[in-house]
Amino acid sequence: MLEYIANFITPISIGFISAFFGSLVALSKFKKEKLWERKEKAYEEIINALYDLLQHCEFHKEDFGQGTGLAKEKEQEFKDKYNTAFWNIKKATDIGAFVISSEAHSVLIELRNRESLHFEDNPPFDVYEHEFQCFQAALNEVVKIAKSELNATKV
Repeated sequence: MLEYIANFITPISIGFISAFFGSLVALSKFKKEKLWERKEKAYEEIINALYDLLQHCEFHKEDFGQGTGLAKEKEQEFKDKYNTAFWNIKKATDIGAFVISSEAHSVLIELRNRESLHFEDNPPFDVYEHEFQCFQAALNEVVKIAKSELNATKV
């Protein structure tokens, strides 16, 4: 009788233990995938915002006081993108450190704390050129970090 019970309980126990550990592995994989998706989305938003900031400066640094040559609606669109991008980078700098790497967060902090040129003291070309260079450097560094981090954590 004891042998009959052991033959009955052993497969059930093995099945239960296997299912338990299988679910732990599946849950762990699910969490890693979700974290990877969050990181990817955060980096995508940061990179897009940096690009919009860069694009705005590029248009304005080339106008040499003659205007950009764009329609008022298009200029307003670029200005709106710039404002949105500015606040997205500010937000990523303030609260993004829990998703993005500390290296990427440091790049954003450095960008925020950079020495800025002021329109009152400098020609617009110099201001926009300086901003363009700062945004370009930050964009290049964040792209490099994002590629490395996302490839390292890809599931």
